[in-house]
Amino acid sequence: MIRTPEAQKENKIIERKGGENMSLLGENLQFYRKRENMTQEQLADKLEVSRQTISKWEAGTSYPEMEKLLQLCDLFSCTMDTLMREDASKAEVEDSENYDCHMEKRRKHITLGVILIITAVALYELLAGFGVMEVIADTAFLAVVIVGVLVLVVAGMQHENFRKKHPVIPEFYSKEEKEKFDEKFPIRVATGIGTILLGFLIGMNGENFPMVAGMTEDFYYGIFMIFVAAGVGVLVHTGIGKEKYDIAAYNKEKENEEKNDNKVGIWCGCIMLLATIGYCITGFCFELWHINWVIYVVSALLCGIVALILSGQKKD
Repeated sequence: MIRTPEAQKENKIIERKGGENMSLLGENLQFYRKRENMTQEQLADKLEVSRQTISKWEAGTSYPEMEKLLQLCDLFSCTMDTLMREDASKAEVEDSENYDCHMEKRRKHITLGVILIITAVALYELLAGFGVMEVIADTAFLAVVIVGVLVLVVAGMQHENFRKKHPVIPEFYSKEEKEKFDEKFPIRVATGIGTILLGFLIGMNGENFPMVAGMTEDFYYGIFMIFVAAGVGVLVHTGIGKEKYDIAAYNKEKENEEKNDNKVGIWCGCIMLLATIGYCITGFCFELWHINWVIYVVSALLCGIVALILSGQKKD
C-alpha cells in the first residue's frame, strides 16, 4: 500500500508525540523514584515487575500498562496527566507553593470568621455596658455576625475550588519544618486556653470591678468575650496550621470525600452560630444576660478542641 505524503507526515507526527510522551514518562518516573530514595529494584518489587522493565520505562523504550500507570500514580501521589504529560519537577514546585499559600490564606480566613462571630457578642456587651440604644447594639451585633459568616463561606468555597484543581499534592515540607511547628504547637494551645480562662475570670468578677458613671457590668462581659475571641482564634489558627502540614491526609481526603464533611471551618462556624443563637434566645426571651455568656465559654472551648482533633486526625 502506497501512502500519500500527507499520510506519511501525519504518521511521523503521531510517532514523534508518542516518543515524547514515553520520554517524558521516563524522566518523571526517574524523578519520583529518586525523590522517594527508591532504587529500580525496590520500585520493581512494589509493582511486581522486573528491574529490567523499570529500566525500559525510564529509558523510554517501553510503556507501562494502564494498571501499572494507576499504581505509579498512587505510589507517588501524582495525577496521570502529571506523570505522562507534564514536567513533574516543575509541577511539584508550582503546586507546593500554591498549596502553602492557599492553606495559609484559608487558615487566616477561618480564624477571622470565627473571631468575628465571637467579637460580635463582645461588641454588643460593650455597647450595652455604656448604655447605647438597644437597636444600635443589635444592628452592630448582626452586622459583624453576617461578615463573619460570609468570611467562612468564602473560605469554604475557595478551598473546594482549590481541591478540584489540585486533588493531589506531593510531600514537600521538610522534617525540620514539621518539627519546628510541633515544638511550638503545645505552647500555642496553652496560650489559647489560658487566654479564654483569663477572660472567664474577668467576666465572673465583673461586678466587683470599678465602673464609671452610666456603665454597667455588661462592659466586663464584653471584655470577657474579647478574651474568648482571642483565645479561640489562637486555637483555631493553631489547629489549621497543624492540618496544613498533613499533606498525606489532604491527598486521602479526595478518596474519603463522603466521610470528611466535618471540616474544621464548618464545625467551628456551626458551633459559634449555635452558641450565638442560644445566647440571643436566652438573652432576649428570658433576660438572662447576667449568666448566658457561659454559653460562649463552653462553645469556645469546644470549638478549639474540635479544631485540634479534626486537624490532627489521620484519615484512613
